[in-house]
This record gives sequence, structure tokens and C-alpha cells, in this order.
Amino acid sequence: MTLVEARNLNAQATNQMNSFRGNLYDTFKDRRYAALFLIALGALVLSPILLPVMGLCVLARGWSAFCLARANRRNKLRYSPLSRDELRVARSKLLNNRSRRSL
Repeated sequence: MTLVEARNLNAQATNQMNSFRGNLYDTFKDRRYAALFLIALGALVLSPILLPVMGLCVLARGWSAFCLARANRRNKLRYSPLSRDELRVARSKLLNNRSRRSL
């Protein structure tokens, strides 16, 4: 076998492999491009509708979080802190209730 014949065999084998891959690609490319086209078309058609709606949802969520933060800040110190004596009495009541439940 000469060098030229070896190159021809190698080229034929490569062409056969490329044609197999090419046929496989050609079989599925139309389906993929069709799906991509439909997704892009849907995005173009729905974007004028969805973008404002999504923007309003984001604004409403932000406003709700802002109002909740303000309300929490206002009510944070609604009750004054307990004195040491009040804390001691509260702890003793909790411990007494816990010991009574276990009996």
C-alpha cells in the first residue's frame, strides 16, 4: 500500500464519519431551530405584555418590604425592657411551670 492509497482510505473513512455526523445533525437541526424560533417569537410577542406586569410585581414586592420594615422598626421597642427583678420573677415562673409539667 502506497502513501497515496493510505491517504485516500483515510479520507474516505473521515468522509464516512463526517457524513454520519452530518446526517445525524441534519435530522435534528430543523427541530431545534423550530423550537428556538417559536421561543424567540413568543418572547417578542409577549415581552410588551410581560415586562410591565413583571415590573409592577417587583415594585409591589419592594413597596411591601419597605412598609413591613418601617412597621417593624416602629414596633421594635413597643414594650420597655424588663428590670432585673422582673426578669428574675419571670424566669422563676417559667422554671416552676416546667417542673410542674414534668410531674
